[in-house]
Amino acid sequence: MLPIAREFQTLFVVGTLALVGVQIWAGPIASILWVLWLIFVFFVRDFHRTIPPIPLAVISPVDGVITEITVSHDPFLQRQALRYTIQQSKWGEFNMHSPAEGKVEQLWVQDPNGGGKALVYWVQTDEQDDVLVHVELNSNFQHASTTLHPGERVGQGRRCGFVARACRVHVYIPEKSQSVAQVHDKVIAGKNVIASFIH
Repeated sequence: MLPIAREFQTLFVVGTLALVGVQIWAGPIASILWVLWLIFVFFVRDFHRTIPPIPLAVISPVDGVITEITVSHDPFLQRQALRYTIQQSKWGEFNMHSPAEGKVEQLWVQDPNGGGKALVYWVQTDEQDDVLVHVELNSNFQHASTTLHPGERVGQGRRCGFVARACRVHVYIPEKSQSVAQVHDKVIAGKNVIASFIH
């Protein structure tokens, strides 16, 4: 199987078979459809990421650029936290990865400030560090889904969903955490360290 995001693997197989049928019966007309199909495949690609073996590291959940690092109020857990804001890449990959290993405590699909749709998940590490990822969905053309469920464990850097396109993502971690990345740094999901927990 080509490196296609798991959410779209069935669609990829069915769509490819359908296009082969169109190619047989319609000939050159199918060329336009193949170009469109290749653009779709480009956007749903999912290549392997090498997770850094750093136990207390916080990994970037999405590909993009860090636009802000600040101490801010966490509206979900009602605490002061160190917040990283990442502007997701417009060209992908659009796969979401867990920033830390731990137990999934809760999921939300609504912005607490009345801002509309969102995807939010809270992971608590074995050391009781709370990590919260908030994906803003401010446009009807933006989409987010996750394979996570409350109560299950998730591995550090593990792929756990799909987020597209050009979403703004906030990562809330304990205020005392040590910052590693800087504003304007380009980060790769499941690979680049943005911070470290302090113990």
